[in-house]
Amino acid sequence: MSGSNANRELYAGVDAHKYVNAAPHLKHRRLLEFHISLIGSVYSAAVRNSEEVRVLDLGAGEGSCTYRFLQLGARVTAVDVSEHQLEHLQVQCKPFSHNLELWHDDVWDALIHLGRYDVVVANSFLHHVEDYLELIRRTLVHIEARGQLFSFQDPLRYDTMSNASYLFSNMSYFAWRIFQGNLWQGLHTRIRRLRGVYVPGSKEDDAEYHVTRNGVDQAAICSLLESNGFECELIPYFSTESAIFQNLGSRFDLPNTFALIGRRG
Repeated sequence: MSGSNANRELYAGVDAHKYVNAAPHLKHRRLLEFHISLIGSVYSAAVRNSEEVRVLDLGAGEGSCTYRFLQLGARVTAVDVSEHQLEHLQVQCKPFSHNLELWHDDVWDALIHLGRYDVVVANSFLHHVEDYLELIRRTLVHIEARGQLFSFQDPLRYDTMSNASYLFSNMSYFAWRIFQGNLWQGLHTRIRRLRGVYVPGSKEDDAEYHVTRNGVDQAAICSLLESNGFECELIPYFSTESAIFQNLGSRFDLPNTFALIGRRG
């Protein structure tokens, strides 16, 4: 199963409430505020270089990031492989429909037809892409001379995390699983993945590439951007589903996730 098909199958029928319940950056107030503040920073930098800020949101999902940019005054093109998710995005963003363009398509195919933008967004998305470095490379031609690439909510490469961060992240995941009522399923899946066992054709494994491929390589992304004339700001932070562990992980500074802002020129 290709990554695009796996993502389509895994997320096509997921309602917004269920997605938010599993998305730390949407359900935890401090992470949400952090996310919004970074969006504001990216937009503020963009508006200094363009009277009309154009944003491309790749893997836009239910529209949390699209909505924030529209709220600030940007024009947004939102691309997603899930028609169900885009339908929710359209409803959520209805007040800004005059500034919104929807693309129901695989991002690889959509990029062939799209133009240039002041900001390209990958929000909780790169870890669903098998060759995320190649996707970023293809995205660069769509970023204006003084444009930005903004990514958020991707797992740090596992072997760059401290032992404390790695162990605490796994402990928090299992604690959350207990309260979801599917602990044994979660244990079985996580142990298999920790052993490096990947199941080809599994929509869960094919859509969540990071779990069998050592997270997302933040250093490689920064190196790619810098070699193409970008200044790269990497922002590590802690993120997990459990509210209790979220507070603890943030308090003790145990980063396991990153945001990234690449600014060209």
